[in-house]
Amino acid sequence: MKQVFLLFFVILAFDSTASSWVQKSDFGAIGRHRGAGLSIANKGYIGLGHMNGSGVDISYKDWWEYDPASNSWTQKADFPTKTHGPITFTIGNIGYVGGGSGLNGEFYGFDPISNTWTPTALCPIYPTDIQAFSANNKGYVYNATTLVEYNPITNSWTTKVAPPIAFNTWCSAFSNGSSGFVKSGNKLYEYKAALNTWLIRAQFPGSMTNGSSAFTINGKGYFACGYVGGLSNVTDEVWEFNPATNTWTQFDEFLGSTRRFQVAFSIFNKGYVGTGTNGINFNDFWEFDPSFNFLSVESLSKSFDACNIYPNPVQSELNFSNVPDNLLEKSDIVIYDAFGKEVITAKLSNKISCSSLDPGYYTLTIRYSNQFVKQAKFIKL
Repeated sequence: MKQVFLLFFVILAFDSTASSWVQKSDFGAIGRHRGAGLSIANKGYIGLGHMNGSGVDISYKDWWEYDPASNSWTQKADFPTKTHGPITFTIGNIGYVGGGSGLNGEFYGFDPISNTWTPTALCPIYPTDIQAFSANNKGYVYNATTLVEYNPITNSWTTKVAPPIAFNTWCSAFSNGSSGFVKSGNKLYEYKAALNTWLIRAQFPGSMTNGSSAFTINGKGYFACGYVGGLSNVTDEVWEFNPATNTWTQFDEFLGSTRRFQVAFSIFNKGYVGTGTNGINFNDFWEFDPSFNFLSVESLSKSFDACNIYPNPVQSELNFSNVPDNLLEKSDIVIYDAFGKEVITAKLSNKISCSSLDPGYYTLTIRYSNQFVKQAKFIKL
């Protein structure tokens, strides 16, 4: 009986330009780090911060408004004093900024309608270089093992239950509206405002220690960039935390330069990240859309549409073309025989030896970070 082999090519697709990140108009002023960032309604705001790359410490008090509809920046009323490492949170239509290097317990509320800053009651702690959060229409600021709550109705501060650990400097936080989540190192804690209690959540699986920026979209928290172990080692990692499932998901990397001490905020269903430093003070500005995650299973599957696997049938070696380097690093190949037995497991590379395989039909699976993304069949002669 004559044996017939069907000859075919497997074509996979990749768009190397696709990403959750899009660069927007540069921040309206000079580059800096350890600044302030927040959003009010449909506008974003960045200002303050400093630069000290030349050894001379220069702090700022300028304040800028970003309009995503026009992708433009407008300078607003200066903050009352120069400071870097300030603390921010938003309640309703007022943004609150305080602390940092130039202040102690002073906080000010910014009203975008009147373009004015109004002092609040003095905060009982002197916070710096952390990210605060708001929940249930109140603001929360922490410092080491102290947590205080700001009530805008009474213009007063109240000490709340202590955090379970002493939060590190340069830790980051987000809120889903009813709870605040604080990431310190690889630990994540949730503060339930209505119950005045802390809960430990799933441990952070990424590499950045601190110095990240965090923001909220649709109740989920996103952490971008930061330093790894020490200030000089910075990263472009991006991670999502889902409070509903207590799980972490890695997103495609921040497309700007790796950095620490950037600021971030969200407007509706988009995130925004800008400024920061890696020894160079940046003023670039980026928009993040979580609806397209290059590292999601669906997007990864689509991303392999232009990669060729050949020849098929194969005698000794399968070749892979048009697979970019950023996929090769975390991708592997598993080959199964016709009975479903795993016969080869290897890192995805430009070629893989099949000389050890017996003639027959095989299934090849490509996985990225243990996520199944593509399957194809081939014949070994």
